Amino acid sequence: MKRHVCTALAALAVVAWALSAAIFSWPAWAQEMVPGNSPTLARIMQSGTLRVGVNPLFKPFSFVKDGKRVGVDVDIATLLAKKLGVKVELVAPQSFGDLIPMLRDGKIDVIMAGMSITFDRAKVVDFTAPYFETGLSVLANKGRLARLGAALVKDAAALVARLKSNGKMGKLKVAVTRGKAPQRVAPRYFPGAQVIAYPSNEEAARAVLAGKADIMVHDEMFLKVWLHDNARKAQFVVTVLGKPFKPDYYGFAVARGDLDFVHMLDTFILAELKANGRILEFMNRYIPVKAQVSVRSFEITDDYYGGD
Repeated sequence: MKRHVCTALAALAVVAWALSAAIFSWPAWAQEMVPGNSPTLARIMQSGTLRVGVNPLFKPFSFVKDGKRVGVDVDIATLLAKKLGVKVELVAPQSFGDLIPMLRDGKIDVIMAGMSITFDRAKVVDFTAPYFETGLSVLANKGRLARLGAALVKDAAALVARLKSNGKMGKLKVAVTRGKAPQRVAPRYFPGAQVIAYPSNEEAARAVLAGKADIMVHDEMFLKVWLHDNARKAQFVVTVLGKPFKPDYYGFAVARGDLDFVHMLDTFILAELKANGRILEFMNRYIPVKAQVSVRSFEITDDYYGGD
């Protein structure tokens, strides 16, 4: 009798395990990747590799630390490859401006590079929904603004109003990064100012620090991180003015017309990044931040000390 009871209990345990496996495990079809009409997904499946174009230098999204490329976009690319069941290959060109030509030439599958979604770029690539919301801000040289009669202005709007009223807008020198959205935006927000394009974000910021330019227009996150990383020599010379004056949105870029791939990436952004708070999690690996009420503005916590 005891043997029969044990046998029955063992059988029940097997049935319970099978039922739980059926209930809690993913069905077989959910573990397969169907490329649909996407030539990019078909190539990824066949090669087993996801080729991601990243920004050569845009902290905290993509930069080199201790000889290894790291950053928020790198973590996102790694997560996507894991979800697709393939390896990730990071491709960092010499210049940010090389990314779209590389995508169009089929050298990479997707761009994850803190790339602003713009209409001009959408003419040649397809964008996903935004994965990161930020805004354009101003890095200002305090002494240079004082000489323009704009000392102690609180934000970009106040700066523009002051320079328009005193007739010195034409003397304002605005540093931007060549090929990036601020180069096109700056003339509209600072009409009549002299816009000077530099090869990289860092060179534009250093130009403001050295007094070769009065302000730099760029994404708030870069400006605040750069100011903290260069705090020893920059904190008393330059400052970030107020909150962002123009919203900006980063998206992934894929080859024009590959809508099946876009739809999959949109789902990845919604279900794996936004719903799970992954962006803030990844960002805190590199800089401690806390989100503000405005989703486009971040504040770097006081216990983060940059330096040379």
